[in-house]
Amino acid sequence: MSLPEKNFNRIMTAATIIFIFAVMFALNHEMPLHRDDYDYSMIWKTGEHINSLSDVFDSTYRHYFLHGGRAVTVFCLGLFLWLGKLPFDVVNAGLFALLVVLIYFHARRSLKLFDEPGILAATGILAWLSFPHFGEVAIWKSGSTVYLWSGVIAAIFLLPYNLKLSGALKIGDSKIFAAGMFLFGILAGCSVENLGLTVTLVSSGISIYFFNKNKFHLWTGAGAFGALIGLIVLIAAPGNYVRYDDQSAGKGILIHIGNQFAGNGEMLLYLLPVILILFCAVGILKSHALGNAGTKNFDAPKNFSTGNKILAVLLAIFIFSYFNDGMITGAIKNFFIDNVFPALKVSVKATERFDNFMTKSEEFIIYFLILFLIFAPLRKSLGLAGKNLKSLNEKISLAQTIKKFPELRYPIFLFALAIFNNFVMIVAPTFPARSTFSSVIMILAGAVAILRLAPVRKKLSEGVAGKILKCGAIVIGGFTIISALVITNTLRHENDLRIEKIQAAANAGEKNLTFPPIELKNRALRHVFFVDFDNGVTKDGLCEFYGIKNIEVK
Repeated sequence: MSLPEKNFNRIMTAATIIFIFAVMFALNHEMPLHRDDYDYSMIWKTGEHINSLSDVFDSTYRHYFLHGGRAVTVFCLGLFLWLGKLPFDVVNAGLFALLVVLIYFHARRSLKLFDEPGILAATGILAWLSFPHFGEVAIWKSGSTVYLWSGVIAAIFLLPYNLKLSGALKIGDSKIFAAGMFLFGILAGCSVENLGLTVTLVSSGISIYFFNKNKFHLWTGAGAFGALIGLIVLIAAPGNYVRYDDQSAGKGILIHIGNQFAGNGEMLLYLLPVILILFCAVGILKSHALGNAGTKNFDAPKNFSTGNKILAVLLAIFIFSYFNDGMITGAIKNFFIDNVFPALKVSVKATERFDNFMTKSEEFIIYFLILFLIFAPLRKSLGLAGKNLKSLNEKISLAQTIKKFPELRYPIFLFALAIFNNFVMIVAPTFPARSTFSSVIMILAGAVAILRLAPVRKKLSEGVAGKILKCGAIVIGGFTIISALVITNTLRHENDLRIEKIQAAANAGEKNLTFPPIELKNRALRHVFFVDFDNGVTKDGLCEFYGIKNIEVK
């Protein structure tokens, strides 16, 4: 590799990481305190504001006995709520950028960072699009400390095990490293319930494997033992049983099984771009295994078909509508309420739900139109459509492809691990989509590992296919990033005005406040997380934090 190319790769890698950090910092900066943030800004269930480090420890202790065992994440949340918004914004943005790098490291199973900036950028855009309820798990303070921060801790902890398996790590019996792995194991095991169990089992399994192969080192066992201790601390918390009794009342095994379908189904919906690109990657590998005889490789047409042109025009119209108060969905909503479902007018709640559904529909229509306009020509440019695809699948099966490319076993293991990590949630009374966050990390690492395979990387980075993917990433990334920034900024200003009124009312001794509802419903594919003040969690925390009696939204 020539020196100029090395420099270019370093510059592009640094630019990618800086860009990810900048976007995340901007979103964090615009995100106000919200929902549980108010509760955690006070010493747990006392109503007293956290004003010192000792208060943070006290709140964590009380939370452990009254609500749950996530002591590590609760301590971090309380600490940064005390330190202030800016320190949290910087650290949270930095941790998301670090997570993207860690996913890349796990995918390539080495610590080399600067020689594949394109793959790192692909990791970033897939992470941006694929994490479920993004604003809830990666930006909102109470959510990101539980899911994003736990994910980073676990990814760091498991990286030495992964590198040791791949032969990229040569550390022997270092007592200092063993002590560090032991402490990090405690943090990873005491993170979030399903991830803590998965981390403990993986580190223990790898340690046993090393022992049987006479490759066991002190740090491998120390890390696994630390993870086990952390898991016990997490699961044994008295507060877990208090919360479990409240949430599990009246929920039988069928509810738990149904939760699996709902949680995994929603995860797959967010993973749609990953699934589509993996579909193309597998086709490329099949074709390569056959010596490129499996498909007729040809470029996509230089011009869009008539159908694609119509879809592109529709996309432009919907994007214009989206940034102008949802004109199209608003008109459709009014038509249905006035002419089809006039009964909706009787129920304010039903009208609000229908309104929310229509607003979110516009976001998903735009998203799916962009995905179709990317992957339809991409498949054709790769020869993976119609008769070509049918012929390819008849000539070589997936099992034969895996045999030809043994490198696929590692990502398949990660996919299976993600399924197990989600299955652990069957013991929980609820399975919200945000709990799939750590499983998506594993799936992304496996997907990026496949994208790094030489035949796949070459086909998807060059020619028409490369241009389609690059342009598509810019369009879909640009739309969602700009939407999230605009929406969050608007909500921030609205929220700031409300908080000013609440503070003034509290200072004046007023106890009851009324606000009109926030009209902006857009959430940019859940990259924005904000619930109005009539939500019980937000209202109760706000009232206690500011010392007022009640807030109504009318």
